[in-house]
Amino acid sequence: MKLPPRGVPAAAARPEPRAAFVAPRSTLVVNVDLPLAGLGPTLETKVPRRVAEERDHDIGIAGRLEYTVDRGAFTVRAVNDSIVVEAPLVAHARACAKGSCYASCDPEAKATAVVPLKLGADYKLRTSSVRVDITKGCTVKVAGGFVRIDVTPQIRAGLAQETGRIQAAIDKELPNLKPEATRLWNELGKPRSLPLGSCVVLSPEEITQGPASAAGDLAHLRFGLLARPELRVRCGEAPRAPSLPPLKDDAALTATSDVNLGIVLPPDVAARALEGATLEMASRTQVTKASGDPATGIELDLLGEACGAAGITAGSASWHDTATVSLANVEPIGGDAERFAAANVDVASFVKSIEGIGIALPLAPDALATALPELARGLSDATVSVDARIDESKPATAGLRGSEIVAVVHLRGAMTMRAK
Repeated sequence: MKLPPRGVPAAAARPEPRAAFVAPRSTLVVNVDLPLAGLGPTLETKVPRRVAEERDHDIGIAGRLEYTVDRGAFTVRAVNDSIVVEAPLVAHARACAKGSCYASCDPEAKATAVVPLKLGADYKLRTSSVRVDITKGCTVKVAGGFVRIDVTPQIRAGLAQETGRIQAAIDKELPNLKPEATRLWNELGKPRSLPLGSCVVLSPEEITQGPASAAGDLAHLRFGLLARPELRVRCGEAPRAPSLPPLKDDAALTATSDVNLGIVLPPDVAARALEGATLEMASRTQVTKASGDPATGIELDLLGEACGAAGITAGSASWHDTATVSLANVEPIGGDAERFAAANVDVASFVKSIEGIGIALPLAPDALATALPELARGLSDATVSVDARIDESKPATAGLRGSEIVAVVHLRGAMTMRAK
């Protein structure tokens, strides 16, 4: 049945813009393995061996005390959620009076620094405490051995005054992850090109840190990248990523991610899917030509039960099956519903037929489980290796963002980065 001519041009009957579909924000969990084996040798070369020195300490009737304290080799080990740095301290103490030294001893101690595996807002590790324990005391003999004076408290007090300097020296050599975090943040903010002009855009917004652990000489840190990742069929210009934000804490951050990946289809994809399609109505109708986009209107040339020009808009989109999406909330433009009624064409059947046409995605959810780990491995370089795994990939939701269809795939998995 030929549709009657329009009373007004189709362009004059365009709908008002609708609210844009927004995909939920995602948390991409990044597990970072940080080797500790190199920390000990680094501290060895950077931290002075002379820990403390005193040349003229008053010890009453015994005269003056002089001593030196030198450290031994550093050992670094992981304990639960902390790094423990230890070094033996060996001292040599002498009691002196009237210009000469008459007694000596060699006390021993151990310095222990605890470094929580928790970065500050500036992405740097810091020691939380330094403790010095005397393991062997020091007593000097006065007056031919008839009087003994324990000088251990004086040495302990002298070492206590040095703990701040020891802590600062260790802090200075602890790994500072801000340069690497800044580099990766900038890299993650760039579009990652895919074949045929498509790309992946992460659009990072924040970084959080979750629980950390350690085993042997390896520290395990966990970070959450809060982002709105998209796979764009036509890349276009990606939004500029903000500067690296301060690191925030998230004690509830789990080891795996729940990611909502938006697959963004170009404006003309719906028209291309409709062109040549057969509409299953009371009798078949062929779409011989289609142009435009679902937000401002798609113009159709119809041949069959409905014959002539007609226009539609869509208010949303939905998943059609596991590999395609379709238009939803379809409506004829302007007075086209009345034109269908005048031609005895069932509008509801027409709309249902349009909404039943699948629009193919460039990558189905199951294909993403292979493609995304490959993409993650491409981020590896001379300083860090990157691996990713996808445990689950399934359709989630869909909608319209302006004239673009956005199909959201729910992914579950994790990314692991290992410093080389």
